Amino acid sequence: MSNLYTMINLSQPIENFIAKLAKTEPDPINRARVKMLLYIITIYLPYTALLIVTYYFGGETLHLTRVSIVFATCLLLLFIIYYFQSWKLASHIVLVSLTLAVWTNISIYVRDINVETLQFIWFASALSFYMHGLKWGWFYSAINVIPVLAFTALNRTNYFYLGDGPYEVSQVIYLFVTAYNFVCIIYMHYYFFKVFTRNFINLTHTKNELNELNEKLNTTLSNLKKVSNARMDFLSTMSHELRTPLNGVIGISNALLHHNPREDQEENLAVLKFSAENLLSLVNDILDFNKFDSDKVELENIPFDLTVLINNNYSSLKLKAKEKMLDLKLSIADDIEHKLVTGDPTRLTQVLLNLLNNAIKFTENGSVSLHTQTIKLTENQITIRFTIEDTGIGIEQNRQKDIFEPFIQASTSTNRNYGGTGLGLPIVKKVLAMYNSQLKLTSTPNVGTKFCFDIAFHYQKADTATSHKSINIKQELAHLRVLVAEDNPVNILVIKKTLQQWNIEPIIAENGLIALQKLEEEDFDIVLMDIYMPEMDGYEATIMIRKMLPPVKATVPIIAMTASVNDSVVEKVKQSGMNDYLSKPFDPNHLFQKLKGLCIEVPLSKN
Repeated sequence: MSNLYTMINLSQPIENFIAKLAKTEPDPINRARVKMLLYIITIYLPYTALLIVTYYFGGETLHLTRVSIVFATCLLLLFIIYYFQSWKLASHIVLVSLTLAVWTNISIYVRDINVETLQFIWFASALSFYMHGLKWGWFYSAINVIPVLAFTALNRTNYFYLGDGPYEVSQVIYLFVTAYNFVCIIYMHYYFFKVFTRNFINLTHTKNELNELNEKLNTTLSNLKKVSNARMDFLSTMSHELRTPLNGVIGISNALLHHNPREDQEENLAVLKFSAENLLSLVNDILDFNKFDSDKVELENIPFDLTVLINNNYSSLKLKAKEKMLDLKLSIADDIEHKLVTGDPTRLTQVLLNLLNNAIKFTENGSVSLHTQTIKLTENQITIRFTIEDTGIGIEQNRQKDIFEPFIQASTSTNRNYGGTGLGLPIVKKVLAMYNSQLKLTSTPNVGTKFCFDIAFHYQKADTATSHKSINIKQELAHLRVLVAEDNPVNILVIKKTLQQWNIEPIIAENGLIALQKLEEEDFDIVLMDIYMPEMDGYEATIMIRKMLPPVKATVPIIAMTASVNDSVVEKVKQSGMNDYLSKPFDPNHLFQKLKGLCIEVPLSKN
């Protein structure tokens, strides 16, 4: 038993040595090949050493010479593998040596086809296939079989002798050599296929584990999708619940501000309106970021007057800048005048307002400016650089990348002192990415900040007669017959007061069913349709209207008015047959523009 433990202890360093050399091969099959080759070479060292001693004392000079060469070759092969990691070259040397053994056995040593010679042939054939694949396997097998075929063809006796007869060797030594070669052949097959089988089993287990992991990932993705949909549904519901009261606050504030309030009342109303609009801005940022995060936002491609859009943005912020005693500057390039560009005016407004609002918010003294510059102008495309610059608190260099991450501001004190969600700049970044543009930032603490970005627009020349048409259209709006389908009393009050500014007296229907009855009784020029109502909602009512007779009733323009403005709602609005939609709380100017646009497209009814 102790001898067995001694042998195990002696074999462990050899095992470690072989494992270390084979470790350099990343492929498991190649590692098995290296190990197999090293085991053969290592085992042949004591084997040939023992034969050298035996042949020396036996006085068998010819065999001693050959076995000494084999011993030296084994040492050389270990040197090649250890220092050059060239196991393929070493295996070729082994195969050539085996081939030489076959040829010399037949021609010199044995002069016959004995068991040892056949073992060498089998050894060379199997080793060549295992070590080098099919082509080299066929090659080495052929050159080892050829001398046997040649010997058989040339030998004229039944005993296959050449000349004086074979070179005799001791029966014991011959038996030992034959047995040892058989063991090597058997072990080579055993070891290689053991490793091959183990690797195959491991690959099968890995495949099964990957399949299980894929199933888990699919389940996780499905759960995440459900969570995302639930989040969207929740935000849509919250949007409706928040926008409905905000619509009342902002709408009534607008209406009261248009009724010549006293100076103290005007100040209070302005504060009330500003606070409500600020809350609405926060709600919009959260909802918009959720849309961008879900990749559910697409840019519109509609013509709009860029000069008018820039001026409107500038005008909307003049009061805010004036309250902080800031100089709000505007510079518009001459090339932009009288051009209708194609793009998404809502998203561009979102970008400009976010950047300008931030500039005003973070500037206590000095100025805020919006500058536009034409970078490139061709026959049908114009590239414009927008620059927003302020003299505010600035942003430290190590924080400039962070401000584009959602919910993150330049510092914790920024949120305490100035408020905000930290979503404005991430939204700007995502919108500009959709325009294939990037936001460039230059900032110095306590000096100021400059943002700039370039956008390429397709354009056409604006119709100079548009301004004259708008005056006539505005006069004609006073004669519009407007049907309002709305069930919320506050929203009814807001829309009535808004329309009354343009001398429009709307007819009110508290649900979709009543709206259908009103349309059957009389003609209207336009319908303002709430979506969620009792008895019959806006979708169903619109579908029924589009089936009405005569056709003039079925083609009446319908504008959806809703506090829920996610993608599914917008898609359903289009599918039901509505012409446009307006989100609550709405800007009276937006409503006016939509009414004006639909009145141009559709002739007014005769009353």
